Amino acid sequence: MSDKVAVIGAGAWGTAFAAHLVRCGHDVSIWCREPETAADIRSGENETFLPKIALPEKIEPTTDLRIATDGARFVFFAVPVQHIASVVGKIPADSIREDAIFVSLSKGIERSSGRLPSAIIEKAIAGKKTVIALSGPSFAAEVARGKPTILVAAGEISAAEAVQRAVASENLRAYYSDDRLGVELSAALKNVLALAAGLSDGIGLGENARAALIVRGLAEMHRLLTALGANGRTAFGIAGLGDLVLTCTSDASRNYTLGKMIAKGQRASDVLSKVNWVAEGAYTAGAALELASNAGVELPITEQVVAVLEERISPQSATRRLMTRPLKAEFPK
Repeated sequence: MSDKVAVIGAGAWGTAFAAHLVRCGHDVSIWCREPETAADIRSGENETFLPKIALPEKIEPTTDLRIATDGARFVFFAVPVQHIASVVGKIPADSIREDAIFVSLSKGIERSSGRLPSAIIEKAIAGKKTVIALSGPSFAAEVARGKPTILVAAGEISAAEAVQRAVASENLRAYYSDDRLGVELSAALKNVLALAAGLSDGIGLGENARAALIVRGLAEMHRLLTALGANGRTAFGIAGLGDLVLTCTSDASRNYTLGKMIAKGQRASDVLSKVNWVAEGAYTAGAALELASNAGVELPITEQVVAVLEERISPQSATRRLMTRPLKAEFPK
C-alpha cells in the first residue's frame, strides 16, 4: 500500500532516496532549500547535486515545508547534520500526521552539542514523534539508478519494521535493529575513517595501509559503541563494517575524496567552500574524539585525523605516530 512520504533535503542523497521511494509506489514530496533545485527536479534532473541521472516524474518538489510534510506518513531527513535542528524547527507542527514516523538519513555528529541525528530531531520536536535511523552502504547515484543496496532501520522495533516495509524493494533490502545509538555512531565514525583512508591513499601508502586503517578503524568503532552503551555487534554490521568498506575504498565517497585532496596539499576549509557537497567526517572528527575522551576511550586514528584537519601535523607525521604507538595485543584481555 502506498503512503504519502516527505523527503527533507534535496542534495544528492535526498534526491536519490526520493527517486527510490517513488519506485516503491509512494507519493513523494521533496523539500528543496533552493528554488532552482526544485525547478531542476521538476524538469527531471537535479543538475546541481545529482547530475546526469533521470528522475521519476512523480517526485513533487517544493520549497514549502508545510506542503512537503502535510499528511506524510513518513518524513525522511536528508539534511547535513549541522543544519538538522534549524530545518526541523521550521516544520509546522499542524502539518504532521499523528502517526507520522520521522526517519534520519543523515550521518554525523552535531559539533555544538555532540548529539547524533536522531537525537537532534527528537529535541527539535520535543520528543513528540518516533525517530528511526536508516543507514548503510549506499552511494546516492547507485540508489538513484536502482542498483542493489542494503540498509538497516534502527530504533523502536515496531516503527523500525514499518520503515523497513516502506523502503524495501527488489533493489533495496532493508533490515531492522533496536540499536539506533550503535547504528548512528557507526555511521558517524565511518566518515572519519574514510577521510583517513583518503589521506593514506593520497600520500601513496598503498593497499596494505588502507586495509590496516579499515580493520583498526573498526576496532575504534567497536570500542566507542561499547563505551557509550550501544551494542558492539552493530560495528560489524551494515551501518558499521558495511559502510566502512564502501567509503574507504571508492572515489565516490566524499570523505575519502576530501582526504585525498588534503593529502595533495589543499586545506579542508578551502575544499569544502568550493564544492557543492558536504563531507561530514570533517565536522564529525572533533566531536567523535570529544565523545570518546569523555567516555575514557582511545581513538588513535580519529585523533590523527583531527590533528591533520587542524593542520597541526602532516599526513606523513600522522602515519608515523600511528605506526610507532606502543606494541600491544590485538585483543587485550
